[in-house]
Amino acid sequence: MPELPEVETIVRRLAQSVPGHRIDRAEILRANVVRGTPRRFARAIEGRTVERVRRRAKFIAAELDDGRVWVTHLRMSGRYLVVPGSRRNGRSRGSRGRVSDRAELPAYTRAVFTLDDETRLLYIDARTLGGMELLSAGEWEVRSAALGPEPLEPDFTPEVLEARLATSRQSVKPFLLDQTKVAGIGNIYAVEALWRARVSPRRKARNVGPVRAARLHRAIVDVLEEALGRSGTSLGATYLDYADGDGEPGEFYELLNVYDREGLPCPRCETPIRRIVQAQRSTYYCPGCQR
Repeated sequence: MPELPEVETIVRRLAQSVPGHRIDRAEILRANVVRGTPRRFARAIEGRTVERVRRRAKFIAAELDDGRVWVTHLRMSGRYLVVPGSRRNGRSRGSRGRVSDRAELPAYTRAVFTLDDETRLLYIDARTLGGMELLSAGEWEVRSAALGPEPLEPDFTPEVLEARLATSRQSVKPFLLDQTKVAGIGNIYAVEALWRARVSPRRKARNVGPVRAARLHRAIVDVLEEALGRSGTSLGATYLDYADGDGEPGEFYELLNVYDREGLPCPRCETPIRRIVQAQRSTYYCPGCQR
């Protein structure tokens, strides 16, 4: 967490507020959320205008007017909260001073970015596993090129998925988590897609075959689109859990069929859901109807 639907939800909120605005202040409150020193990062990003915000896999990429890309990886518990400014039009006349009272910020706020309309972007990360960096356009292109196809783009076809599966020695569940194979899928949606496609997570990727691959392709697209329509998945109401750019939880949890349902009956065949560990991640599946 967060996975493609959660990151895309946050990116869409940022895209409403950030492009076309200058970053007036960058306040790094926890040094290890940026690559390099906080002072150098702040100096490099202050005064820059954000031209575009988009998602690639689980990365948030904000393209700046100097050609560089401000890249954020949320990892386990990172998120951005958008706090609208008192003036959405015109430029802020505020000083370049720092945050005067951290007690006014939400818990685990690690960085604050103030735009020229006084909108603030709060980067919140309880576990501080996520982080951000500034890359040149060329560096970002190299990183992006190493990632797999986007599952919600037209060029991700059943044939593309089948071809990639056929060359892998991994089991199909770890295959789906490998960002070089398919971009953006994480543990929750891999589990759910495999259940929908009736494919066992233990099956070797190269043994999935064209019929199962077609079902799996459809299941991946459907589950990601449905989750995106519900702003992603929040598993609880703790400070560790995901919330969108306005601080609201994702609502897809109520539609999960197997994830976090160990011992409960399969919604399809009523066989008890089983939990195993693959690649150090929990896998939930139905041994009765997933083959």
